[in-house]
Amino acid sequence: MAAGRFRDLAARMDALLVARLGDPAILADGRLVSGAFASPFVGAEIGGGQGGAVRLGAAINADEVLEPTFTARVVDMIGIKKGDLLTIDLPLELGGGPYKVSRLKPDGAGMVDLVLSANDERTDDIT
Repeated sequence: MAAGRFRDLAARMDALLVARLGDPAILADGRLVSGAFASPFVGAEIGGGQGGAVRLGAAINADEVLEPTFTARVVDMIGIKKGDLLTIDLPLELGGGPYKVSRLKPDGAGMVDLVLSANDERTDDIT
C-alpha cells in the first residue's frame, strides 16, 4: 500500500472515530468540533473518616490540580490560538461550559491538546 493512500485512510478513520466517539465543543466562531474532553477532578470524591466521602476540591490545593484539556485533530483546530474561547457542550456536572485556551500542545501525530482554563471573562454590564 502506498504511503499516501495509507495516510488518507488513516485520516478518514481518525475523522470518523472522533466524530462518533468525541465530546462536542463549540468554537468562538460557531464551528462545532469533536474531541476528547478531560477534566481530571470533575465529580471526584475521596473517602472520608466518619463523615463519609468528601468532595476532592475541598481536600486539595487548587494550584496543584491538573488542568482540563480538550484533545482534537489538528486539522479541526486550524486558526485556534491562546486566548480563544470554546464551550464544551456537556452538562455542567461533567465539566461542560465555557473555557479559554491557555496553551496548545500538538503531539506530532495529528492531534493537539488544548489546555484550558476557566473563562473568567465577565459578561454582565458594568456601569
